[in-house]
Amino acid sequence: MHKQLLPQPTSAFIAVTLLCNSRCIHCDIWKNKGLDFLPVDIYKKLPASLEMVDLTGGEPFLRNDLPEIVKVVRASCPKARILITTNGFLPEKIKKYTPAIVKNDPAIAFRLSLDGWGDTHEKVRGIPDAFGKVMKSVKILRECGVRDIGLTFTLMELNRKELKTVYTHCKKEGLSFSLNVVHDSPIYFGNNKMHLQPNPKLVKKDFEELFIKQMQSANPRDWGKAWFNRYSYEYMVNHRRPLPCGAGENFFYMDPFANIFMCQIKNWPIGNLQKQTFEQVWYSKAKEKLTPAALACNDCWIICTAKDAIKKNKLRVMGDIASFLSTGRPLPLG
Repeated sequence: MHKQLLPQPTSAFIAVTLLCNSRCIHCDIWKNKGLDFLPVDIYKKLPASLEMVDLTGGEPFLRNDLPEIVKVVRASCPKARILITTNGFLPEKIKKYTPAIVKNDPAIAFRLSLDGWGDTHEKVRGIPDAFGKVMKSVKILRECGVRDIGLTFTLMELNRKELKTVYTHCKKEGLSFSLNVVHDSPIYFGNNKMHLQPNPKLVKKDFEELFIKQMQSANPRDWGKAWFNRYSYEYMVNHRRPLPCGAGENFFYMDPFANIFMCQIKNWPIGNLQKQTFEQVWYSKAKEKLTPAALACNDCWIICTAKDAIKKNKLRVMGDIASFLSTGRPLPLG
């Protein structure tokens, strides 16, 4: 196929640093040492086709030039919804830099990690007053005029009893809610994390209740999340994706050294943006060789890589959603 006819990526997961001020039990990123900040100009090379850019880490607010990164990404990717994923443990820096970030992108979205209520979040994250810092950061973001704020809950055995509590808080406070189950990743989260997952039987009822509540929402976005969460449960049971992965087709991951990978789960590098143009990376022999493996991969089912697959297979997803809306019966969980 001629390269101009190949699909351009629509989503990117970009770690602006792997330095981190957390000590999470389900992630080893914080064990990285040394300076890894790319110059801001590197982000000018991102493709204009992107519709979603997740600026993450490590902890993005460890970079004092985060407002400048947002400005460059906004200019390079004019169609993109830009998202900053943060642990919320630097409320004073968030207060200092968010006004400039909002000025550079008034529609900027923030997602803060909250993996339990009160002391549970502190146990997961290994940081004193972890819960209080997140709550303070949410308040600061609102005061700075951020309209799109959400909490992301990573499910594991340690916090499984508080899934409902965090979701209920989000609904009460008008915050977006996202759910991921803990995963392995040799190039990102680290290996040997899957054992932290809960026994699916112990959370089946919670997933069923969450599905029904999200489907009863007036917001169609919540319906899509309900569908994703329903299959997150299935993934815990059978480790099979419900939809083929779009890594290297619709999606890519870039680390803080400008290495571009098919995704953040597999060690599948396809190029480097400091040494190549994006087109050279995207149409490389390395990507062409890895694409069949990506399509057949079942090593994750997480929201950042699933969004594009859901969008690509929207007729199936909409059919499942329509079935519930017409019958009121949730899709049976395995």
